Amino acid sequence: MDSVGVNVIETAALGRPFQLGMLYDCRKDALVPGITLWDKEQLQQSIRDRPQINTVFNVTASDSIEEKSHLLNIDGCLKLSLLSGLINVSGAAKYLSDTKKSFKQQRLTLHYHSTTKFEELTMNHLASGNIAHYEVFDNDTATHVVTAVLYGADACFVFDREVASDEDKSKVEGELKAVFDKLKAISVGAQLDLSLNDKQKTAIQKFSCKFYGDFQLQSNPDSFEDALNVFADLPKLLGEKKELEVPLRVWLYPLDKLHSRAAKLQKDISLGLIKNVESVFETLSITEMKCSDLLKDTPSLAFAEFCDKIMHMKQNCSNYKLSFMKKVGSLIPKIRGDIEKETALTELLCDHEECPFRGSDLEKWMKEKEQESIIIKTLLRQLIDSGAMVEENLDESLMDLEVENVVSYTFTSFEWPDVLLSKQKAFLGPSRKENKDESDSKQNTGFTSDIKMTMRSNLTIFKNLIKSKTCEPAKFIVSSKEMKNNPGSCILLYENGSDEATCFTPPSEPAWPVIEQISGHSVVLKVPPACPATEELRLLYKMKEEKDWKSQSVLQSHDTVTLTDLSPDTEYEMKYAAVGKLNYTVHSDVIRVTTHTTNIREVHSVRSEHTVNTDGAVGIYIQRTGSNWGFRALLKGTSAMGIEGRRECCSFTPSHLQPLPAPRLEPATFRLQVQLSNH
Repeated sequence: MDSVGVNVIETAALGRPFQLGMLYDCRKDALVPGITLWDKEQLQQSIRDRPQINTVFNVTASDSIEEKSHLLNIDGCLKLSLLSGLINVSGAAKYLSDTKKSFKQQRLTLHYHSTTKFEELTMNHLASGNIAHYEVFDNDTATHVVTAVLYGADACFVFDREVASDEDKSKVEGELKAVFDKLKAISVGAQLDLSLNDKQKTAIQKFSCKFYGDFQLQSNPDSFEDALNVFADLPKLLGEKKELEVPLRVWLYPLDKLHSRAAKLQKDISLGLIKNVESVFETLSITEMKCSDLLKDTPSLAFAEFCDKIMHMKQNCSNYKLSFMKKVGSLIPKIRGDIEKETALTELLCDHEECPFRGSDLEKWMKEKEQESIIIKTLLRQLIDSGAMVEENLDESLMDLEVENVVSYTFTSFEWPDVLLSKQKAFLGPSRKENKDESDSKQNTGFTSDIKMTMRSNLTIFKNLIKSKTCEPAKFIVSSKEMKNNPGSCILLYENGSDEATCFTPPSEPAWPVIEQISGHSVVLKVPPACPATEELRLLYKMKEEKDWKSQSVLQSHDTVTLTDLSPDTEYEMKYAAVGKLNYTVHSDVIRVTTHTTNIREVHSVRSEHTVNTDGAVGIYIQRTGSNWGFRALLKGTSAMGIEGRRECCSFTPSHLQPLPAPRLEPATFRLQVQLSNH
């Protein structure tokens, strides 16, 4: 309520049936029907009225209490009465109670405000000698009398659009701007342009419309185009003589200025307290809206336990808001009538800041649940894409004879006690006794970094189980079960139809093979230690150029394992494989090993015909694949001689090649033989 001068109050009618001369109680913001200071005929005398023609359009994308109040020109004191439920509104003012249900909902509101005439009582009515019913001053039922009324009509067109999670945000913003620009283009006094460009036509198809107004329509518009057509006809709907106009604003004169015995408005409530009360209602409404969004999201639809917590929070906030509203509503008339001090409302707000519905607690809780929802939704998408299905009835799978094993990616924290919800339940209960243990305990902090890493690791293992071609056959599902020792998630294994599950633990990655001994046909390797989850240890090996691995079982009780029947002088790749339940296998890093050549082996034998001159020479080249290899060249004719060395090549000069004594043959024939030995 706005004070005009010192004594008169101006306030919004909000669809209430105000009339000149009607009494009003500003302590409750309530009309007092049936009681009047003047007779009807006396009241009709000397009423002054004059035309007051004005039309205003406004567009807003905000849905806050403050913006709505500003749009309908509602002051702080009247807003407080609205929030506390003291006032029942009608007509265009019903727009105040239409709030967005989701943050995925985009909203634009077009407000039409038209005034027609101003009507007021004259000083003749207010003269003390002209008051007919003085007994009214003794009733303590009213504090003011209506002395002036501004008539006209309001209308609010509310355009809503639901935004899907997978929609392009930039495209959505572009469509919203196209509609907003169209609404802003409507100006006072200009010809209403109903034409739409292509972009606007595309955008408006996704908007629905709700109408709140002081006009009587044959049918309410439900589309953007319908709304614009109704909008164009609004001036006509007031009637040819504006006879369908309604009170928009009223002026209230204090009764104590007419008689000292009259009740009066002692004081009003400070703007700071009004803002604080508004903030409480706004925070509770935002929390309810966020809960509504989470209830429609995948995790809530998939898991009843997660959904229940969100639902309880929404219901608790709704119940607390109703309780808080009643308390504020009972205090306001007492404070305004000076029965209670303003400190009573201050104390109520302080109590709110100590209760489990204070803004900081709600904001923190919602942030954690939104983060959990994102994580669960991300995991679910990948699990389902891998072939798993959310399973509500586990017994159905366990009783299926075609299913030998069931592997479940299990969320384990949904049913954990929630401290804040427990405190809220106790606070709203009839006794309002708070469990001391719960009071001292701290709220869970959602999924910690360690828990998220565990959930990610379990996702990798679970997907590997599904993709593995060597694992035993199983049905893969997603479920939830409370497991305090496994926060976040766990992979549960149900074997052979048993409902007793074990937490699947994959074997640890074994250490890479360590060589103990190498020979030409065998390799001895050290057996690595195995973790408890390892049911079998295998040694895999293959020649470097081969694709398929060969396998040899390893006795974990032995210190070494020997590979035999290997090819000499050959490079092999080797690795260990740890095998767990369901034949789940984890491999070590790969090492490469080259077997040795045998100690004495004829690697090359040639028959060579040489023509040896006195300065000629025969050259032999030996290719080495290892280190510290030597050679021996034997020249065999009627005699033999050898040359040893550690070089890769050797030249035989004529001094080494002695010709046969008789008969003298030229050229001489020699057989050359090369042998390699390991030094």
